Amino acid sequence: MPLTTTTYDRLSDFLRTEIALQLGEGRRYLVEHRLNPLLLHFGYDDLDELVSQLVLRREPQLVQAVIDAMVTSETSFFREPSTFDHLRTRVIPRLFEERQGRALRVWSGAAASGQEAYSIAMLLIDRFPSLARTVNILATDVSLRMVQRTRLGWYSQLETERGLPQPLLRRFMVPDRDGYHVRPELAALVSARQMNLAKPWQMLGTFDLVFLRNILVYFSPEIKAYIAEQLTDHLSPGSVVVTATAESIPDSGGHFEKVLAAEPHILRFRG
Repeated sequence: MPLTTTTYDRLSDFLRTEIALQLGEGRRYLVEHRLNPLLLHFGYDDLDELVSQLVLRREPQLVQAVIDAMVTSETSFFREPSTFDHLRTRVIPRLFEERQGRALRVWSGAAASGQEAYSIAMLLIDRFPSLARTVNILATDVSLRMVQRTRLGWYSQLETERGLPQPLLRRFMVPDRDGYHVRPELAALVSARQMNLAKPWQMLGTFDLVFLRNILVYFSPEIKAYIAEQLTDHLSPGSVVVTATAESIPDSGGHFEKVLAAEPHILRFRG
């Protein structure tokens, strides 16, 4: 049975409140497609009943299942290759120099299934092997299912073919079933945990390099401003923030400057 307008609106309000996801109009078919598989698992007859119970009872397993189903988790290895070129040639060498040997902390803030975090780890081990041993990479996502995938570190052949060069595939991935598993040296640099960017940030610490790519586009201006405010509390002068090329961080306080004049999506924190 299709979603009624009332049920769609209730779900939209719920997702906006819980994870700041803006459903908008014209996505009813997508919602039905993503939520229908949950009916059998949770024993509901239709989506109206599922959404009603979701909103009224907020049973944690159902809440998480709906969030996992509704968030977009599109990612790939070395997505936007030019960004990684800039990291390799300009950003990371300067960070290591400025931090004077101190262990760098890196955060992939919308990590999905982990390819971004592991791409960073590969770049560091491949190009900065002596320094990579001291790097800590945190991968977070609102989807528990994606966090579990990152921890597992297994990717299908199709996933590895999307952006992962063959030399790096051979060096850092081990054939496993019908795909590949990350090698221990790679997994040792990456830890994963669940995090909702739209809620208060807790126990994160300070980062030297932050990736908030392909996530800000899904948020309202108010949530973007909230994220920017939270972010400044987790950076130190000289820290670098990377967004997607089509995204930007609100900066009413003038906290950021471009690392490269022609790349406004790579920003250095002034303090």
